Amino acid sequence: MRDEHKHGIKSVALQTGLTQFTIRAWERRYDVVTPLRTETNRRLYSDADISRLTLLRLATEAGHSIGQIAYLPAEGLLELIGTEVPIAQSSAIAKEVISQETSVRFYITSCLAAVKQFEAHALESVLFAASVAFSQPIFLEKLIAPLMREIGEQWRGGALRIAHEHLAAAVVRTLLGNMCQGFDISAAMPNLVIATPRGQLHEIGALIAGTTAASEGWQVTYLGPNLPVEEIIGCAVQNSAKAVGLSIIYPTDDPHLATELRKLRRGIQEHVALFVGGAGAQAYDPVINAIGAVRIEDMPTFRTELEALRTEQDIPNR
Repeated sequence: MRDEHKHGIKSVALQTGLTQFTIRAWERRYDVVTPLRTETNRRLYSDADISRLTLLRLATEAGHSIGQIAYLPAEGLLELIGTEVPIAQSSAIAKEVISQETSVRFYITSCLAAVKQFEAHALESVLFAASVAFSQPIFLEKLIAPLMREIGEQWRGGALRIAHEHLAAAVVRTLLGNMCQGFDISAAMPNLVIATPRGQLHEIGALIAGTTAASEGWQVTYLGPNLPVEEIIGCAVQNSAKAVGLSIIYPTDDPHLATELRKLRRGIQEHVALFVGGAGAQAYDPVINAIGAVRIEDMPTFRTELEALRTEQDIPNR
């Protein structure tokens, strides 16, 4: 017996909101899930089965025939639910007993629906509900970052306008700014300066990094996007920063950025760590490596690097 198949049909009926009769009928007629059968012919369902049955119920409640949607993958069901259920109901629906991955994807789909309709207040509501539903790392790394990437891709593909991207960025910027201000940070904690260099206009990655650092107890000085390195250097020196973090998203072929990065490394003291992250950072690996900076691939790595720096700072005081 596979460990993941552990739910009897009575439990599944309670968790999905479907009757046992409906579950059996959907299995028999449409093969929507395939439960494990015990030696006594008892049905046992997995968590994935429960997620799928819940999505099918939500889609049928939105007006779709089970015969038309039974063979849709989870992504297709999420698209149906996210775009055809009123946005105001999104947070309530996402509380259904479904897997975390499915729930996150539902929130993203609901956010996209709000963005497409230029409904800033609806987007705020869905994001706030998600920030309560998930831990901060999940919220930032699995929801906010993929959401903004998807919005950017849809904009570049012509499915969204620049106004859609600006609306989403404005809402997310305010939300993350408020989150940063909510942390109780000791004045004795080290300072981290966060910005994007000149020519880099996308700041959500930098805001995510700043929020992550603040949650780890760092004093974060966030300078925003498109900043000359002289300004970043000036702030880092004045604040006696322990580290500087840069986000690089687009473009990935800026002929001036390598010079800017070298100038930044020369302008801050040797012991000051320099982190470079973002979707476009890899394109600048030669200069990042040459100046002794650390390229950050994800937020777990960033948290590890920050913890190492804090530990290093604490050693003399022991």
